[in-house]
Amino acid sequence: MGAPLTSAAGLRWNIWVLLGCTVAIAVVLLVVQRFARTPVTQPAWSLAGSLAVVAGVITAAGIAALTVLKGTYGLDSVPQGWDAPYHGNGIRFIAETGNAGNRAFGWIDVPDNPAGAFYPNAYHAFEALIYKLTGVTIPLVMNTGMLVTAALVVPLGTVALVKAFGGRAGFAAAAALVSTSFAAYPFDLWQWGQLYPYVAGLTLILPFLALFVRWLDTRADRLGVLVAVVAVGLAAVHSAMMFVAVLLVLCYLVQRAVPAPREFLRRDLPRLGLLAVGAAVIAVPYLLGASTMAGRTSAYNWPAITTPSRAFGDAVLLGHEAEAPQYLLAALSLFGLYLLLREPAWRWVLGTYVIFLGLFVAADAVDAGWATAITSPWWNDRWRLVAVLVLPATLAAGWALNHLVKLVEPRGHVVLIVVAALAAGGYVLVSGGYTDRNSIRLHWTFRSTVVTDQEREGLLELGKIVKPGERVMNDGVDGTVWMYALSGAEPIVGHYPNPATLSPRRKVLLDRFNRIGTDPEAARIVRDLNIRYAVVSSGLMADFKRSPGMTDLDDVPALKAVYRNRDIQVYEVDWSELAIRPEQNR
Repeated sequence: MGAPLTSAAGLRWNIWVLLGCTVAIAVVLLVVQRFARTPVTQPAWSLAGSLAVVAGVITAAGIAALTVLKGTYGLDSVPQGWDAPYHGNGIRFIAETGNAGNRAFGWIDVPDNPAGAFYPNAYHAFEALIYKLTGVTIPLVMNTGMLVTAALVVPLGTVALVKAFGGRAGFAAAAALVSTSFAAYPFDLWQWGQLYPYVAGLTLILPFLALFVRWLDTRADRLGVLVAVVAVGLAAVHSAMMFVAVLLVLCYLVQRAVPAPREFLRRDLPRLGLLAVGAAVIAVPYLLGASTMAGRTSAYNWPAITTPSRAFGDAVLLGHEAEAPQYLLAALSLFGLYLLLREPAWRWVLGTYVIFLGLFVAADAVDAGWATAITSPWWNDRWRLVAVLVLPATLAAGWALNHLVKLVEPRGHVVLIVVAALAAGGYVLVSGGYTDRNSIRLHWTFRSTVVTDQEREGLLELGKIVKPGERVMNDGVDGTVWMYALSGAEPIVGHYPNPATLSPRRKVLLDRFNRIGTDPEAARIVRDLNIRYAVVSSGLMADFKRSPGMTDLDDVPALKAVYRNRDIQVYEVDWSELAIRPEQNR
């Protein structure tokens, strides 16, 4: 809520603004609490149960930490997937300018559009504060956030949901234990596209649902304020989270309404309406921004890559884009879903599983207009959808594992602890938490040739050469798109180029920059944009080819090499050698 308001008010985003917004919300909560109903308390877990939950969370955290550390080759490695430089550049931009407006990122992919381009940036605004406070590198900030998210937020969010629904400690411990073993969520999202904000938003879904259920069950009015604020937070992190949250909430509300529809209409519906209005009012900046993106997301269509039956099997067996499924987790999930059919309080889990299974199959295996339409909030991206499927699968797997422990019918806390420990140890021993499997899937995006160590060193040297206000010509098909995030030097192309959004001036430069000594139009753009340097690196992204205007730069008289190593070359632009406008010859 605070980030876009600072931009509208002409303020710089910083830690004091964040603290001020937090205090303001706390004051509202105190005022509401003064006139609010007393909430209904929930029965506490036993000491043994609480210790089991702590053990489950710690084990899950260890699994996640090991996976991330092995998969990234160290937290300071440069993430090299498609979206990673966009997020890295955005974090540094907010940190250095204080501009946290949700249209501020336009300079990255639509730099010649005065109105900018909407992008929800709560993730970037928070990471910018970490970068500003610590002074470490942008990759270290991003990857440390990844570690904390996987190791703490994922298992703790699972525990929060189980607790809110009145689940037993054994269920919470088991669900937490398995929560960080799934490949599709969160780890695959950090190798496919490197969707840092999407993961951050998805990890908040279960805590949000826990808070929502707690508010609805206890009728504690002050929690309604928090529910509204967190709902806005979901939209602020990633627009797709609104759709994920709504679908999960609807599944739960249907289950809640069916047994007692009149009670639901009389007691719950008015409160839900009030909550929806309140959340919509404070989310206006994000709702309006998201509406401007609707055309782009609905038009995006990944081609189907398999058959519906194969897609169904990949999702159910947790084998999407993998050599082999995660058989143990798949078996636990399916067994758990079967068991949950007999539990009225948890049948909504099966409903959400079926919905997102269907959406995944549509995105993965169906080339039709209706499939594109219903999956458009997720950019018709199968990776994003199969990740959501893991949320109900985690709960189901946890239920199944806890059920297997209870089959032994342990009597007494000591015996129960021993049996639970044996079950947890057996799971870890058999599966290894899938750490090797999941970390290997991360390798290619953290140790590829797009940004080598030599290229990173060269970009850091570039940052020492370029003066404030000067720009650097680069090719968007190579690792130089990381230039701003790593060195602070401003590139002409800040993200891998999208022909649909590439500005006319950038297109001219990418096509004809190597003719700036003879091409008046290209030379004029160089002057207009104050381009003083140019850089090319050897590592190309995916199947991209070098842009025509960025080839043979050693042969351009207007360019003088000022730095070179094995993988990167930096040139200074000699403005005296630029092509002269025709009117200057008169």
